[in-house]
Amino acid sequence: MDFDLNVEPAVDEELQIVHHIDLNVNPEDDHEGNAAHGEDDHDGDAAHGEDDMHESDESDDELEHQASAFMSVEEELQAMDDALEDMHVHPDDYGVYAGDIEVQFEHEQADNEQFHGDNEHEQTDNEHEQADNEQFHGDNEHEQANNEQDHGDKFKNLTEAQRSGIYTELLARSVLNRQRQLTLPKNATREVANMFHVSKYKVRRVWRRVKECRRLGIPVDVRSRKPQNCGRKRIEVDLSTVPDIPRNQRRTIRSLARALGVKKSTLHKIFTEGMLDRHSSSLKPYLRAANKKARLQFCTSMFDQQSLQDRPTFKDMRNIIHLDEKWFNTTQKTMKFYKLPSEPVPNRTVQNKNSIGKIMFLVLLARPRYNAEGNCIFDGKIGIWPFINKEPAPRKSGNRPRGTLITKTIKVDRNVSRQFLIQKVLPAIQAVWPQELAGETIWIQQDNAPSHVPSDDPAFLNAVAQTGLDIRLMHQPANSPDMNILDLGLFSSLQSMTDRLVSNNLDELIHNVKQQYDAYDADKINRVFLTLQSCLIEVMKIGGGNGYKIPHMYKDGLERAGDLPTVLGCDRELYESVMQILAG
Repeated sequence: MDFDLNVEPAVDEELQIVHHIDLNVNPEDDHEGNAAHGEDDHDGDAAHGEDDMHESDESDDELEHQASAFMSVEEELQAMDDALEDMHVHPDDYGVYAGDIEVQFEHEQADNEQFHGDNEHEQTDNEHEQADNEQFHGDNEHEQANNEQDHGDKFKNLTEAQRSGIYTELLARSVLNRQRQLTLPKNATREVANMFHVSKYKVRRVWRRVKECRRLGIPVDVRSRKPQNCGRKRIEVDLSTVPDIPRNQRRTIRSLARALGVKKSTLHKIFTEGMLDRHSSSLKPYLRAANKKARLQFCTSMFDQQSLQDRPTFKDMRNIIHLDEKWFNTTQKTMKFYKLPSEPVPNRTVQNKNSIGKIMFLVLLARPRYNAEGNCIFDGKIGIWPFINKEPAPRKSGNRPRGTLITKTIKVDRNVSRQFLIQKVLPAIQAVWPQELAGETIWIQQDNAPSHVPSDDPAFLNAVAQTGLDIRLMHQPANSPDMNILDLGLFSSLQSMTDRLVSNNLDELIHNVKQQYDAYDADKINRVFLTLQSCLIEVMKIGGGNGYKIPHMYKDGLERAGDLPTVLGCDRELYESVMQILAG
């Protein structure tokens, strides 16, 4: 074993002592090492003369003495490195300036265990991690290029799963020392860091937390402390006083926040977290005791009489045609649009915003019918007619000459209603009604508007007798638009669909409304009839009132699964309780 030691002579204490040691341990290369030393000495003799001859004449005792001194230095460095790895202490605690000694180990070991002794690189774990964020492992640029995505996650905050996994891996690698304390073997933190693709300093902080918990005798908790220590503190708002605030002060977030004495941003965050609900309240008809009783009677009349002994079930309502009128507008006073920031703001103008063009339509709708295979054989759409007249223009204008036929709305009274029933409704029913059901009684359900024709109107009865069908009129309970499928679902849907189209005049409005009516899905109409039956059940539960919430049946999902029922039923106890109310 040969050592090539070049130790400069010691001088005054003010001079810095630097040991340059080159350790190459190879027993088989003694001869080559001596030859190399001989060549170096020969060159030195030529360059320096007598000074180099003095160094080449050192005795074997001096070499052994310096080799033993080097071994002690190596052991001390190894002890320092182990202490820094396991105990995480500062190098200055040992009182040794590691930068004064330059040791050349084998290449693989030097790459894994580089010790930067210079004071500029002796930083805390946080400072090391900050330096890693700026330049991650500058000595491994090739590895960084190959694993760029993995390294990008090294400097993010550890998740709770990562913290738990790091603790488990460190605990599996830990051993008990003589003082019965957990210690980690060399390179343990580096191995765990590579395993989880995180910085080794994060792993060391987790291990310090483990040792701190064990030292204090408390359960080990490696969860992040940031949720408790970071961010603004939550503002506690007492929401129990919200019901006591008048409803007029709860119409907007701003007004409710003012009533609660908090910022509107704080209250909006509470709303987004689901602690407040937004409800759109619409006016409903006022119901007297007689109205509620009439509503209950109407509900019981819709049950199939054959099912009353077992479980009361509604009729299929396939022979009931719902009739009603609806105003459709060419536009709305206020409309919401989505546009690009660079797009100009739309400018909509009318001569008088209180006189927007509108037309009343008469609409008839029945329940669709399906064959055994589930195919629709009758879509239930009887017809839709506008209450208009075509009149010649009395004078010319910039848009038309005098005498051009223009569309004018007409006032709807009982005579107009009778005329439309006889001339339009009855022929339409006769034309589209399924022939196999021609022998059944056809009911036309309408509300109690004064303009509607009574059920015993002679002119209507004479017109029905000429059709060969059994068509009769029936009236729904007063103040009960929720018992007509047109007011319950179709009209609002049809208005929304028509608003998607542009209607510059009344003729275009008529065309758009008829187009959307003809294109309306028959399956949606069938689902509205089921919604009507569910509303009848809710009316029975609250004694004939209208303060109920329309239940959600998830009819779309049931229809896709093939489990959509044809009719609904109610409990026997509910039906009997309603009958007792009507009897009393």
